Amino acid sequence: MTPITPPAELPDSLKASFSLMNTTKPAREQLDSKSIQSVTEWFYSERWHQERADTTELMWLLHWLPAEQSERIAEIADAICISQLEAGDIDSAIALAEDTLAKHDDFCLRHTLALAQSAKGDLNQAIGTLEQALGNSELIESNTPAEQRIQAWLDLARLLQNAKALFKAMRPARAAIALAAQYHDEELLVEALTLLVRQLIEQGGSDEAWEALKPHLSDTYSTGQSALWTLAFSELSNELSEADRNRGALFFLDANEPDALIRLWVKRAETAKEQDDVLIAYILCLLFRAPIDAAAPLAAKLLLRDKDRQTERAPLIAASAMALAEIPDDRSIKRAHWYRDAMIQLISVARHQGVPEAAVKQWAEDQKLLLEHGVIERASEQLINELATPPAWLQHAIRK
Repeated sequence: MTPITPPAELPDSLKASFSLMNTTKPAREQLDSKSIQSVTEWFYSERWHQERADTTELMWLLHWLPAEQSERIAEIADAICISQLEAGDIDSAIALAEDTLAKHDDFCLRHTLALAQSAKGDLNQAIGTLEQALGNSELIESNTPAEQRIQAWLDLARLLQNAKALFKAMRPARAAIALAAQYHDEELLVEALTLLVRQLIEQGGSDEAWEALKPHLSDTYSTGQSALWTLAFSELSNELSEADRNRGALFFLDANEPDALIRLWVKRAETAKEQDDVLIAYILCLLFRAPIDAAAPLAAKLLLRDKDRQTERAPLIAASAMALAEIPDDRSIKRAHWYRDAMIQLISVARHQGVPEAAVKQWAEDQKLLLEHGVIERASEQLINELATPPAWLQHAIRK
């Protein structure tokens, strides 16, 4: 046992006992159990629980904890193992965990042992250790925090995924989801649903993924709900019904978080058969001043053919894209490129409208097609009026 530096705040009444305990080869017979327990009680409550103890001090405390305090022994051993894992000392973590578990079984420590075994590359052993812990109802129910149980189910699901046992991974993932929902742990619920949804999508079960996710979506804003609706829109957009899309769109609009909504419609526009989808995506970009990186390709798609550039709306589309490119935006990684592209596009539209290139600048001034003329707002208003049946949520977006 390595001696430790005496803490400055150690009470005078404990210093004599501590000094004997802190010798190189302390003899327990020199101290009565009550004195030892007084010292360990102070270190446990004033050093460990106040997050002041380092690994060396915890090792010292573990050595002196009374054998009958099995829960504390397992707790401190777990903390040491986690510290050793973080330091990359995997073998020491495994050895300490196994030695402690041989005397004091503990759910959290078994969980940590499984992580250590996994870190060493012993996947099957790690899976077995975690399955053993999760299968022991008495062990789980002995004051194991819900968060720890949820995390253990999640880790088991990941271990099984890593072992290519994808079908088996679904059960622990669903168990984690159910527990997280039961205990209202939103952060872990998002983590578990994301894990399951992505696995199901990868296996070709997008419909099943949507069925797993949908019951956990709410119209009430929270950070977790924003993450879940984003997951739905970004990875399951083809599974959403019109009612689902409307509900999600209103969620993001009410939360003043339109980015996920814009990404969904931009993605739809990439493969759209109906031009209205492209138009809606572009309108959203205008309404919420989306990065020009997203808006410019949509404008180009709306102005793809010669006949598109001859329409009444063409100048507004081209000019509003150029206006967006003029607005400084840290989100745009190619703003200068898109500005040049938009300018070329505006010149092309002008030519198709019968305006010579030399007169484009004056034409843009006369038609009030510049940013300072409010061309972005005018374009969005006119394009909305061209939609045969604008989605209800789009009207809501306009009002905002």
